[in-house]
Amino acid sequence: MSRLLDPTDLKESYQNEFLGYIDLFPSPKALYWEQCLLARIGSIISHTTLKEHGVSNSFLLENEGDTLTPPDCKSVVFILTPNVKVIDCTQALVCRDDRNRSGSGKEYHIIAVPSLSYACKNFLKEKGVLKKFSSIREFPLTILPLDSDVLSMEDADCFVKYNLYHRQQEAYQLVQGLMRFQSLFGLFPVIRAKGDKAKEVAKMLLRMRQEADLSKSSVTPLAELESQTDMLILLDRSVDPLTPLMCQLTYEGLISEKWGIQYGVCRFDGEVGLSQKISKRLPLNSKDELFGELRDQNFVSVGSILGRHSKEISARINESRSAADLSDLRLVVSKLPELRNCRTALEIHTSIAEKLQKFVSQDEFMQSLAAQQSFLEGLETDKAHPYIEDCIFRMAPIDEVLRLLCLQSFCNGGLRQRLLEYYKREVLQVYGFEHIFTLDNLDRIGLLYDSSTISSSEGAVPRVSPAPNSINKQNPISTRRTVTAVSSMFHRTLRRSLRLVVPPPSSALDLSDSDQQLAQIYSGYIPLSVRLVQAMAGGCLHRIPGEINSPASTSTPIPTALALGKRLVSKLNGNTGTNTILGQFPVLGIQNLQSTNMAGLPLPSSQDGGNFILSLVPGVHFEQTQVFSENGDDNKTKDLLKKRSRIQVVVVAFIGGVTHAEISSLRRLATIYDMEIIVITTGIINARTFIRSLSQDMSPVALTVM
Repeated sequence: MSRLLDPTDLKESYQNEFLGYIDLFPSPKALYWEQCLLARIGSIISHTTLKEHGVSNSFLLENEGDTLTPPDCKSVVFILTPNVKVIDCTQALVCRDDRNRSGSGKEYHIIAVPSLSYACKNFLKEKGVLKKFSSIREFPLTILPLDSDVLSMEDADCFVKYNLYHRQQEAYQLVQGLMRFQSLFGLFPVIRAKGDKAKEVAKMLLRMRQEADLSKSSVTPLAELESQTDMLILLDRSVDPLTPLMCQLTYEGLISEKWGIQYGVCRFDGEVGLSQKISKRLPLNSKDELFGELRDQNFVSVGSILGRHSKEISARINESRSAADLSDLRLVVSKLPELRNCRTALEIHTSIAEKLQKFVSQDEFMQSLAAQQSFLEGLETDKAHPYIEDCIFRMAPIDEVLRLLCLQSFCNGGLRQRLLEYYKREVLQVYGFEHIFTLDNLDRIGLLYDSSTISSSEGAVPRVSPAPNSINKQNPISTRRTVTAVSSMFHRTLRRSLRLVVPPPSSALDLSDSDQQLAQIYSGYIPLSVRLVQAMAGGCLHRIPGEINSPASTSTPIPTALALGKRLVSKLNGNTGTNTILGQFPVLGIQNLQSTNMAGLPLPSSQDGGNFILSLVPGVHFEQTQVFSENGDDNKTKDLLKKRSRIQVVVVAFIGGVTHAEISSLRRLATIYDMEIIVITTGIINARTFIRSLSQDMSPVALTVM
């Protein structure tokens, strides 16, 4: 499918900047790479291209005492991150060259990704080697295009870095990436943010844009570029910490759960029983048409899709064998490469699907999934769960145990003090005292907490308030307050009022319900983040003609979400039961929380429904319209958006990571509402990496007897 916005332009922008640096240095050149940057920079530029630009040798930057640079090179380029240990290794290599007189006539350069810290520069100065480097350049490689609709910083630890360690670098790098995105595709006409960190990123982005306008460093001012997008939605991971804890059930999500995917590549090193045609590095993106069809499907549907493709290929092979005329044979021969590629792709994904089938058929996986579903439905959340106890008893992987504990805590609005202490005591006694800091981190974030310690003010629905001019620093207290408030609201209200848990379809007619289509991704669960995108996208969500039970086709008017919310609040203050009130929401869920005209387009009051949903979900809300003209006329932005007849393009940026299954849900949402969604994230995560980022082990130290 052709897309209106092509992220490959961003890839070319990075490539041109990096090669521009390389071309400044005399040839032949030797590159010394920090290992973690090989895959990162390799995703935008190939080794063959580097050779074409005078690179004769590439080495890993290692701390070996006798290593010297190649004698025949004129330029030695160190490509590294701002890590003092790596900088120490770099200066040691330069000093060895100097002692052995092999550095005479050579130039030494540093390309720091994304920047070089003051500590690193000061370290080089203290060692007396700073002047030996002819140049030190910074290469802000931030958001990488992983696919036609996904860009990522590939930092799975970003959530814990800014919440527990108070690091702001990752947020700043994301803003740098968003600024580069705007320099290529124009300003985001509207910026909407949900959550403290999202608001902080939004204000940093606006401030950086103002600085760029004042400095006039770019050739074309941002305001003069034609905008190719309609909206930027920023979501803080803390407003939906539940979805990363969920087990992914899509084809791509299960691959991520079992093998892991990094930089759009899955590695099958040491895997036994896979097809011989699967290399150890398998790129997974939309260039593989079969994978593009499989990736967003619930694994239940994968077998039927593979079977259909197998029959199609068999039919094409039989058709080619029956060709008799020369013209038919010529046509068959021209299609042979395509047929061979399709057959190879089918063998590869069939082999992967067979492995995944064994993975999901294991008793542990099925029981874990059953426990997850029971927590979502509010069953057995207020007592010790038998499966969690069984996992602890047989010493299942600690990541899985902590995931289930956090799921139960979140879905129950926290755990009773006695139950929480019991769980913690069992974990520490079975797995060791070294996990005590991990349990403390989960408590500080609000994923595993005592429900009695949360005051009524923390669990209340926060009001939408105007953002102050200053940027507030993120801290664990504000994050914990948001996470616990979302948990409490999920337990009491959100699960039902936003229809996050959807019952199985009772008939084939229900399958065309948009909520059922969204719920298929997680087998009955719609991520809260997807609901927020629905609410924040507002007028960009145009209805599909002929949608089942569309309000446009019914004579009974559907009340707006604001009216329903007022009715809910007013009756909750009376004697009407909560279940009765929540049952008054339309059966189709959130898509019917907007009034529509006869053309099926949202009426102006739809924005009220979106605001109600945003106020219902805890977390600060921020909105800003970017101005295109210097006279400050906001109407120009609104008129421009109204005149557009093309498909709407919405950019959704996650601060703290996003899962593959969440991306699949957003793709499904884009298909339902005939729009385009581009996902930008600080990293692609899953339950295992999310929990591990919050883990903090204490390695036991061996005591020596004197």
